[in-house]
Amino acid sequence: MENRIACSKLREKIMTADQAAEMIKTEMLVAFGGYTSSGYPKKIARALTKKHIKEKDFKIRMLTGANTGPLDTILGEADLVSWRAPMIESKVMSNLVNCGEVHYVEQQMNRMPQMIEEEWFGKIDFAVIEAISILENGEIVPTSSVGMVPHFLEKAEKIIVEINTVQPEVFEGMHDIYLPLQHQNEPIPLTQISQRIGQPFLSVDTDKIVAIVESDELDQAVSVGENKPQICKIAQNLLSFLRKEAQNFPDGKIPALQTGFGNLATEIARELARSEFKDLSFFCGGITEAVLELIVLGKVKAISTGSIQMTPRAVQLLKEQPELFRDKIVIRNTDITNRAETIGRMGIIALTSGIEMDIYGNVNSSHIAGIKVVNGLGGGANFAENAALSILLIPAESKNGAISAIVPMVSHQDICEHDIDVVITENGVADLRGKDDLQRATEIIENCAGPHYKEQLKEYLIRAKQQVGGHHPQILEEAFSWHIRLQQTGTMQEFCEEEI
Repeated sequence: MENRIACSKLREKIMTADQAAEMIKTEMLVAFGGYTSSGYPKKIARALTKKHIKEKDFKIRMLTGANTGPLDTILGEADLVSWRAPMIESKVMSNLVNCGEVHYVEQQMNRMPQMIEEEWFGKIDFAVIEAISILENGEIVPTSSVGMVPHFLEKAEKIIVEINTVQPEVFEGMHDIYLPLQHQNEPIPLTQISQRIGQPFLSVDTDKIVAIVESDELDQAVSVGENKPQICKIAQNLLSFLRKEAQNFPDGKIPALQTGFGNLATEIARELARSEFKDLSFFCGGITEAVLELIVLGKVKAISTGSIQMTPRAVQLLKEQPELFRDKIVIRNTDITNRAETIGRMGIIALTSGIEMDIYGNVNSSHIAGIKVVNGLGGGANFAENAALSILLIPAESKNGAISAIVPMVSHQDICEHDIDVVITENGVADLRGKDDLQRATEIIENCAGPHYKEQLKEYLIRAKQQVGGHHPQILEEAFSWHIRLQQTGTMQEFCEEEI
């Protein structure tokens, strides 16, 4: 591993993960690198679980740049976390939060840089990060993400670096790290998605580095297989909408896209691969292997991202054509990927998802029945608010028709109706631009509602207009009756099929 550490004075800091973990004391605030479960440290987390076996009362306060599912699972299963921010992905950790075992502070990604700099969560005792290498002057080259790591390094009292010897070395030169000055009015000089405005490495005070640990684990990420027909139909409806929308843009080219992760994001990329679209651009928090496949097909002009999801196929692609991906991809820190200024300037199309939406377009993307957290808000609301065009993609029904994703009123609101321009389900497209609330509701119900719920939603809206009226009619006595019915009977339908 020493050949990965060009700074000679830091080689004496090499030690085992167990030795490094011993430096972390109970209830310390530990900031782990990683972003969207990419580029996170692995060895220290496992060493901390062994430390917990010896010290039963040992726990930490856990801070990350976004969701880091594998870390949440490792540390959550060991009951090692007493406090967590700002986003979770693991069912293990969400269960601990929902039963009150872990204090969870949910935050939007775009606000995190300020919060770290102003120590809203307290002083960071340790920053634990992953790197490809350390350069001669001590600069650190990250792996598959950047996220909040620059701020962690600046604010942490001590730093532990995991040098990952199996992450592809293609990442060297792919990063562009630029830190806007806090509370300054200078604009960020980013005007094109492929533009580089910062440094390809992380600057750090080397005196704060107390341990360097070798790691030989890749990120835990699984390739998505064939998708359900419902997901495929949503992606097809999106492409149909984009074809019509492209007529309004020069040369028929669509603006940069912001996509997420999961089955739907993968299916959208697959539909783009089969489409006539080319010279595509992406401006987002993370990209999947399906987007890397688009690059190989020659369909991508430029990508600005916060991370790359490292599935086995993604690793293979990056190793096979490293220069191709270095030319197309720039990996940036959260200050750029999630900032309102840059999102607005790039004029992107934001593709947002959620758990449920109401008839007017308000979105719940984080809590089941408004009570139990699933993951966290992340960057969805910020992208929706600042995008040139905000599209919500959501399956209309689930559980064989037992649940409608379109309800009278959302049980928890993450994204405001005013930030949703278009809704797309497997049933169709609702273009809400220029429409008032009642027109929006009619458009959503007619074009997007599921077959088990369309008439039920129509009847609710008619009664709401008649009984309550107003600009945004809701029958408060009934607004959450669908959620209550689901809890009591197992379905949101007013009449079970057996009773009809």
